[in-house]
Amino acid sequence: MREFFTSNLRLKAMALAFAVALWFFVAGQSRTEVGFLVPVGLKGIPKDMVMTSVPPDEIEVRVTGPRLFISNLSPAQIAAELDLSAAKEGLNAYKIQTKDIATPMGIEVLRFRPNSLEVKLERVSKADLPVRARVVGRPAPGYRVTDVQVFPKYITVSGTKKEIREIGAVFTKPLDITGMDSSTSLSVQLDTAGSEFRSISAERVEVKVTIRKEKQG
Repeated sequence: MREFFTSNLRLKAMALAFAVALWFFVAGQSRTEVGFLVPVGLKGIPKDMVMTSVPPDEIEVRVTGPRLFISNLSPAQIAAELDLSAAKEGLNAYKIQTKDIATPMGIEVLRFRPNSLEVKLERVSKADLPVRARVVGRPAPGYRVTDVQVFPKYITVSGTKKEIREIGAVFTKPLDITGMDSSTSLSVQLDTAGSEFRSISAERVEVKVTIRKEKQG
């Protein structure tokens, strides 16, 4: 142990002297300040909830420090992050604190704005929604559609209560029967464009279209 402290004393003394000199050089510099737009990260969103209002993705942060440090500082070295793990359903107001903003050593946060953010969370629900086939076109002359069946008749989706209530039912993409003169059964993709489901139990369903020849009067 003694050898560790007594070996290379000259090199260690030089390193210590250099560190002290550097510290006094930096400390003796005039301090200056600068402002950056800093991205705001959100972590810890409860798994059974989703964010339904989007807060500002940046805040303005002004920092101060020795001129040498400030001149080499970039926005990428500063980050703001809020922990939402304790958030409740509904509107949550978060007051941003200095400890939420990470900066390099020697850089101090002076002020920032806005100093609070609001985040709205809603609980994710599951529901069984009916599936409706969207059949377009007309069969061949002298034929007509007598029945349309979908398998499965219901699919399970997850989303907010509002999303599920507004959708009400899930439709297939258009199934064109133009010119057909016989029944058909096809796998058809569901049309989820515009919906904001978090998950859906199936992407395709089986659609059976029964086509009969019209009776002659």
